[in-house]
Amino acid sequence: MEYFELVDAEGNPIGMTKERSAVHRDGDLHGGSHIWVIGAKETDGSFPILLQKRRADKDSFPGCLDVSCAGHLEAGETFLSTAIREMKEELNLDVQEKDLIYLFKKQLSGNYRFHGKPFLNREVNFVYLLAPSFPLDAMHFQEEEIEELIWKNSTELNKELLAGNDAYCIDYWELEELIRHVERMP
Repeated sequence: MEYFELVDAEGNPIGMTKERSAVHRDGDLHGGSHIWVIGAKETDGSFPILLQKRRADKDSFPGCLDVSCAGHLEAGETFLSTAIREMKEELNLDVQEKDLIYLFKKQLSGNYRFHGKPFLNREVNFVYLLAPSFPLDAMHFQEEEIEELIWKNSTELNKELLAGNDAYCIDYWELEELIRHVERMP
């Protein structure tokens, strides 16, 4: 059973944990880490982005294309330690603090229905970038969570999200911010 760390609007722990299903039933504010994995920039400034296709039996956003890696803060974790843990669990990548670049903080909120059940999601996400300077040969996905990994060109992904393609569960503002940050990188 997973217990999530509850947070305030800034992402600071409030000293309470709660079981995962109860958090999403009650709409409690909790923390999460999003990690975007990218490849080298193309001559036109675009770049490949790794996406994960969530398994169809996931309790939320089943079968949709999502950020490269994501996870919730568990009891006693920080946003950074969550990001490092999730990279290992979901993608089998041993990353260190120095490998992850903090980009920004984003609050998400939504009322959904999955598998016939209400799902209230209120999260504060810290968003990180992994532009690996090491080979991704060891990368393979966690089959209990992910159906497949897909590389998508940033420009094409941006166009598809802007057009409202419902194959994705990616926040458009978050993608735009990621692209702006990467454009400023050397």
